[in-house]
Amino acid sequence: MAFQSTNANNATNQSHANPLNYPENEQGHTYGSAEEFVSVEMLPDLIHVGSVDDIKGYVLKKDYLSELGLDAPLYDVDEKTIIGSFHVGAKNMNYPKNKNGQTYGSAIDSTSSKMRPELISAVGVNGTKGYVLRKDIDGEQPKSPAEAISLQNSRSPSGRDIPLYDVDGETVIGVFHVGG
Repeated sequence: MAFQSTNANNATNQSHANPLNYPENEQGHTYGSAEEFVSVEMLPDLIHVGSVDDIKGYVLKKDYLSELGLDAPLYDVDEKTIIGSFHVGAKNMNYPKNKNGQTYGSAIDSTSSKMRPELISAVGVNGTKGYVLRKDIDGEQPKSPAEAISLQNSRSPSGRDIPLYDVDGETVIGVFHVGG
């Protein structure tokens, strides 16, 4: 049973940054798969989680990242029609550890930046699969609003390169490009 949602256009916590060049719907919200991202900031606004009657279904990023289990509305790509619901379970972050005691794995189910593993799976600029350090992805963190503005203004619009590591977190096997 499909019906018009009066709340679909009022979705909150939508990000308008488009780091992976996701397509945008009529509302200007990005949509796509969560499999391509490395950090929560790189998720699209609408995350593809399946299909109903051959219509691709998307949940809002805020619902996908919910720490509590909930049945979230499943929207069509235009966010106009709810085509069903999708159960978002609480995220269980039991990452394996490497020989140096660092957690590693995908950040796809992380509910916050603090819950991501220390080594986040990534694909380097040359297609090499490896891991990036969470602290390298996060970069320098501001301590005040003025410092945040200063940091933002000093960043290169083309982004930056960080090391891509083997699972040991020590051996550099490539380069990963952040932003741009």
